[in-house]
Amino acid sequence: MNSGVKFNFASVMIALVLLSGCVTPTPESPEVACGDRAQAWLDALMAFDIKGIYSFTSPAYQSAHTARNYSRNYAGRNMWKTAELGEIRCDGAEEFGVCEVDLVITYRAPMMKEDMSRVLTESWVQIDGVWYTQPRL
Repeated sequence: MNSGVKFNFASVMIALVLLSGCVTPTPESPEVACGDRAQAWLDALMAFDIKGIYSFTSPAYQSAHTARNYSRNYAGRNMWKTAELGEIRCDGAEEFGVCEVDLVITYRAPMMKEDMSRVLTESWVQIDGVWYTQPRL
């Protein structure tokens, strides 16, 4: 290689290294981060995975309540036909670390001939960068 080519190659490599330091990953929005956790929780709920959904509660909640106690919040889950995430509102996420997540539930109650729909709103809180479901007490 002649010296001109070596200089150009070295210049390009230095420029690439310097420019790569300027690229920083964009942090996820609270809606995306909370929504990802809420979807994983909902997947566990739909699979009747009680220990799985309990693992999405905060360490403080787990220190005071059992998985069995928590599962009582979803006693009617066996009637659910479908459930999906609806609107995610994180208006207080920056100040308070709180999001509200709507679940759109389709179910058929005993003795009913048609499916019904309902929206349940779940509160989620951010603790040390991790989103946890905030159970109804």
